[in-house]
Amino acid sequence: MIQAEHLSKTYSVIDKEVGLKGSIKAFFKPKKKLIPAVQDISLQVEKGEIIGYIGSNGSGKSTTIKMLTGVLFPDQGQVRINGLNPQEQRKEVNKQIGVLFGQKSHLDWNLPVQESFILHAKIYDVPDQLFKERLAVLIDLLDLSDIMKQPIRNLSLGQRVRCEFAAIFIHQPAVVFLDEPTIGLDASVKETIRSFIRYMNQQYQTTFLITSHDMKDIESLCERIFIIDKGKKVYDGSLTILKERFSTIKTILFSTEKPIEQDLQLEGLEFVRKDDFHFEIHYQTKFWTSAQVIEQVFNHFTVEDVTMKELEIETMVLQIYEEGIHA
Repeated sequence: MIQAEHLSKTYSVIDKEVGLKGSIKAFFKPKKKLIPAVQDISLQVEKGEIIGYIGSNGSGKSTTIKMLTGVLFPDQGQVRINGLNPQEQRKEVNKQIGVLFGQKSHLDWNLPVQESFILHAKIYDVPDQLFKERLAVLIDLLDLSDIMKQPIRNLSLGQRVRCEFAAIFIHQPAVVFLDEPTIGLDASVKETIRSFIRYMNQQYQTTFLITSHDMKDIESLCERIFIIDKGKKVYDGSLTILKERFSTIKTILFSTEKPIEQDLQLEGLEFVRKDDFHFEIHYQTKFWTSAQVIEQVFNHFTVEDVTMKELEIETMVLQIYEEGIHA
């Protein structure tokens, strides 16, 4: 469904010195430097997959998505979306894909929700009867019935994002690119969006590529993740396997009866204070067992409660960035 081979993209920017003198110099004699945004990225996504595309700010995620959707031309490499070239066959590809970039709106703020959906259907040549059938399903799944006559500008962020999701599914795309789809949303709306994504994937085999800094989006939706750092692939594979790979890192949470007076400093243990009564201990199982860690803590603190913490995807990704681990 998505085939990207050896994609590379480099930006040319003006290298300006600090201050007024530097600005004047850059204006009359601009000196440019090249910044590689994406370097030799290859990615294949099969029909019906939900893949998490993860990277820190400036890692090349958005640049990759823009090349995959035809917004940017790669300097090297090629892209195929369901067999089509998005740079050369924009119109055909646009009918195959849905795209949601953060809070960038597909809808006219001055039109009521219903009218915006009708306009969207006309743009994509969706037959009237098919539009009515699809819209009824979307209204039900995204709980839009009470806001259909309201102008987009009057909606809350959560209501607006639910409408955005409905809009991109009116033409029933085969591939959907979501860039930070739940940013700024409260927990209930996030879960509505996640449930909607699962439904569309299971019901219609819709393929999703999702970038998000909210790792709960990735963990709850994606079996496969692709991690990019400084424009290069770091990891492409199963989230489960990645967890197993980092399962040697454990965390235990402790609550104390009395305020914590000093940190626990022992070789191989990382002490992380949360507040005066709560702290975490991070440790590697090849050096410490859980029983040994708990014993050491009980020797130094009056403990009220102990909780074994599951390995979080944020911890794994952070360690990959810090240690430069490649897979």
